Amino acid sequence: MNTSKKLGGVFMSIIPRFFMEATVVLGRLPISNPRWCATGFVVGRYEGTQDGNEKFSTYLITNRHVVENEEKMVMQVNLQNGVKAYLLSLASENSTPNYSAHPAADVIACHININPALSEGAQLPFFDLRHHTLTLQQMRDTGVCEGGLAYTLGFPVSIASDFVNSTVKTPVCRMGCISRVENVYHDSSSRNFLIDATTFPGNSGGPVISRPENIAITDTPYNTSANLIGLVSAYLPYREVLCSTQTHRDKMISEENSGLTVVVSVDSIKEVVEIERTRAYGAASNDCILSIEPYKIGTPVEIPACVG
Repeated sequence: MNTSKKLGGVFMSIIPRFFMEATVVLGRLPISNPRWCATGFVVGRYEGTQDGNEKFSTYLITNRHVVENEEKMVMQVNLQNGVKAYLLSLASENSTPNYSAHPAADVIACHININPALSEGAQLPFFDLRHHTLTLQQMRDTGVCEGGLAYTLGFPVSIASDFVNSTVKTPVCRMGCISRVENVYHDSSSRNFLIDATTFPGNSGGPVISRPENIAITDTPYNTSANLIGLVSAYLPYREVLCSTQTHRDKMISEENSGLTVVVSVDSIKEVVEIERTRAYGAASNDCILSIEPYKIGTPVEIPACVG
């Protein structure tokens, strides 16, 4: 069944198509046969205008635990025809990370120049941090609360193997609901909230999207557009201790996926982007490699992280 709506002759989807395209699959070497293991997505920070065109610096977002101890990883994106894997340099020659990790959240930002990939026809848009996101305060102001629907986009290991092939890269979309966020609205020391959506290894680092709503209880706010509200960090395990009837001592711990997922908020994403921007370029920001206008270069074999 087609879930898109046709409005004025144009099909409208609940999740914008470019949100799907901005979501990438990450894997470990070798690049010729990567072991896909996680998800990431690309965001753009507005840097002003040039010749009347908006310019952005672009960043790969994923979890800290995905890239820890990794010097290189593989990122696969869609081309106009087929897909292509690019090499990500996550560490310099002296093993210094080419990315920034948030000091208090499971999220990193890695500045990447996407222009070489765009010049090859890569379908690699990004989430505009100005217009396609909701901070915790904006979530609260627009009525995002427990029971509100949300989506995860990602590439769960083994389940998504059929979706990462030589033809097209397609993330798996799962729907859930906000299960706990009110406590975060009232406690500034916490930035993570919970959604009731089953996620698996490989979903780590994937975007979490709020569902647009067109109905609400009278005199209550509601959000009418799909927005990035965070990224998947990990599922919460349900643990049960099995006790011996003879010794009455713990014998085994049984662990299952509870179906609850920890989400790192957009607030932390925006903060780590600013940290990474400073790392890559210093306090003066006029030297950023700006994306959108692709330039012609030779066939790239690597998308380098910018080394400060």
